[in-house]
Amino acid sequence: MAKPNTAHFAVGLMAWLAGLSLANEATVIEEVIVTAQKRAENIRDVPISITALSEDFINDVGITDIGELSQFAPNLVINATPYTGFVAMRGLGSGNNKGFERSVALVIDGVYYGRQDYLFEALTDAQRVEVLRGPQGTLFGKNAIAGALNVTTGQASREFTGKVSWLGGDFDRRRFQAAIGGPLIDNKIHFRLALENEYQQGVIKNTTADLNRADYPQVQDIDDHMRSRDNDIKRLKLHFPSLAQGLDINLTATDTSVFGNSTGTELTAATPATLEVYRRYDPNTEADKSNQTSSQNANQDTLREGASFTLQADYELGEYAFTAVAGTSEFDKVHILDADFGPAEIVLLTGDDTYEQNSLELRLASPPGALEYVAGLYYFESDYFGLGTTDLETAQTLEVIAAVRGSPATLNELLNIAATTPLPADDRLNNFRYFDQQTESAAIFGQATWNLSDQLALIAGSRYSEETKDVHAILSHNSFVAERFFAQFLFEEPYNENRSRKETDFSPKLSVRYEMNDEVTFYATWAKAFKAGGFNEAAVSADNLEFEPENAETYEAGTKMRLLNGAATLNIGLFSTDFDNLQVSLFNGTNFSVGNAASARSRGVEIESQLLPAPWLALNVSLAYLDSRYDKFPDAQCTATSGESACDLSGKRLTRAPEWEATLVQRWNLTQLIPGLNDLPFSLGLGVDATFRDHQFFSTDLDPIDAQGPTTEMNANLRVSSLDDNWSVTLLARNITRREIQAHGQDVPLQPGSHFGTMNALDRYFVEFLYRW
Repeated sequence: MAKPNTAHFAVGLMAWLAGLSLANEATVIEEVIVTAQKRAENIRDVPISITALSEDFINDVGITDIGELSQFAPNLVINATPYTGFVAMRGLGSGNNKGFERSVALVIDGVYYGRQDYLFEALTDAQRVEVLRGPQGTLFGKNAIAGALNVTTGQASREFTGKVSWLGGDFDRRRFQAAIGGPLIDNKIHFRLALENEYQQGVIKNTTADLNRADYPQVQDIDDHMRSRDNDIKRLKLHFPSLAQGLDINLTATDTSVFGNSTGTELTAATPATLEVYRRYDPNTEADKSNQTSSQNANQDTLREGASFTLQADYELGEYAFTAVAGTSEFDKVHILDADFGPAEIVLLTGDDTYEQNSLELRLASPPGALEYVAGLYYFESDYFGLGTTDLETAQTLEVIAAVRGSPATLNELLNIAATTPLPADDRLNNFRYFDQQTESAAIFGQATWNLSDQLALIAGSRYSEETKDVHAILSHNSFVAERFFAQFLFEEPYNENRSRKETDFSPKLSVRYEMNDEVTFYATWAKAFKAGGFNEAAVSADNLEFEPENAETYEAGTKMRLLNGAATLNIGLFSTDFDNLQVSLFNGTNFSVGNAASARSRGVEIESQLLPAPWLALNVSLAYLDSRYDKFPDAQCTATSGESACDLSGKRLTRAPEWEATLVQRWNLTQLIPGLNDLPFSLGLGVDATFRDHQFFSTDLDPIDAQGPTTEMNANLRVSSLDDNWSVTLLARNITRREIQAHGQDVPLQPGSHFGTMNALDRYFVEFLYRW
């Protein structure tokens, strides 16, 4: 059993234990207020496992990318690119399929967003990010079976406030952020305007871009670095505090443009045959995942542009609070993926997607008292429309298949067909996908807290929901030869289907909370949740078009403590979740499919602690143990080279489910620590953090090639700031020990034994200037 016993954590644990004896009453941790239960309350009163990351903490540790949140919340994995996004909690997450519902709900300012694409908007002017682990179906709905990300952004204010920052550094990274707020008409209209513009050159060198086009005509007009970003996000908020007695209105408009030229993929393993063919098109091709280098002949551009609008009305009915939240959002997304991940012109995936969603939530919250409750109605509708193609260049595709797969009889048959059947004018083999899915759901929900005494409270909640999905899905091909080829090697059968499905669900929740005193709270929770079934956008046949709903039942118990006169906190949570019909996204090196594993379980413990042992030192420590496995999965996919049609993964670990995780964050105020520095007209601070993550798999077949071994990533920052903290200059260093850390891995299409993956960047350095008022 791998354990987080690296030297980094041994030193950190000693510092934490030593700090227990140093803690004094002069340093106190601020109380944390969250909205995890649809009302503002102390985090110790919420009977679930929560990590709350404040704006100050995000700034202090230097989080500049949504994926970096994973390092500071136990059992959370986020991997976001403009092309696709992935969020998992406790080993549970949704695969890369456009027909999937989310396993982890994303809620920004009270509005649920149904696609992971919206992750890029989450950190813009974020004031607090709440990581809610475990099923949250009662209050957040069907798409919170694994948990929820509940984000609160900056609010319009009565006073003029604001901040401006600029960050620059390695890979030509340039990020400008600004947030300005205040009164437009005093006590009548307040505003807040947040802007974020970010550019970064790709971290992966593309050797194919340097080839002579005359010698290598397959090379397109491509960038010499992959995984470049160019994002522009604007958000305007207007607050009308006194339109009528007791009525507050908040309006929000967000405009988004997110661009990326690649997911940053590279070959992580390759057969001799794959390398032999690919080096005909780029002699520099290799499968070394340690050197941040790839060889691909086509850009993988993704551009998403869209807008979101939200209206929230809060009305005080005596001591009761009525809230209405209406949201509408849409985006267009155009994307290309060089899916052979090499310099030959073989597989190119293209897509043009549009997405629209509308939602309305009405809820009533009672005043504090012996019986407190929140009850409401929820309506949601969405329309996802996607067009996609798989584009194969005939000659180079047959060349690589002949070399790698060795299927001469099949190839000769296809070549004979090609000789007697006219090919399209561009000599390409295409499939075409049309997918239009409309979703409509409605729910009634409620949660009540019965305070039996000053110490003991019982909490009960439930949500009843109905959902209807309608889909029109088409799979076709551009020629008879293409149809035969895709049938032989990708097992595709053309279809044109109109289908509909309706589902209902009842998700209950029961909790008990016991406050032993003002500093120590114990809790226990039982909850059920579900994730809707649906339609497989990547189905290879009509038989593979639908998948069934997923259900979860969770038991959780824990304690939340405030210790040492407020100088320390300690939260411990134990959980056990059982899943039926776990939805899994499969890719066997030939095609994607969607299915349901028979059952799975996720069990473990999460420990988080903060400590202020002295005015000059702050420590954050987290430790998580996770046992997340398939209970029954007898007909799972096998590795691409196994030669088996089905494998039994019962008892095996789930993907993205490391057994151990640990994080240590240390923040040192050097001005107070080092004699003589306290006379300086500024403050000097040092931050160091380290995150250990145990072995984890990336692909559902649990191929050991598509995995990351135990690793520890270390970051640091040095900050100079004014004594009133109005301005600061921060040097940020990420992955200072240059660890090779893989974030994703999978089989290369049509080439069993070869693999591609996404590698995190090695060490990188930035400087950030911040001014606020």
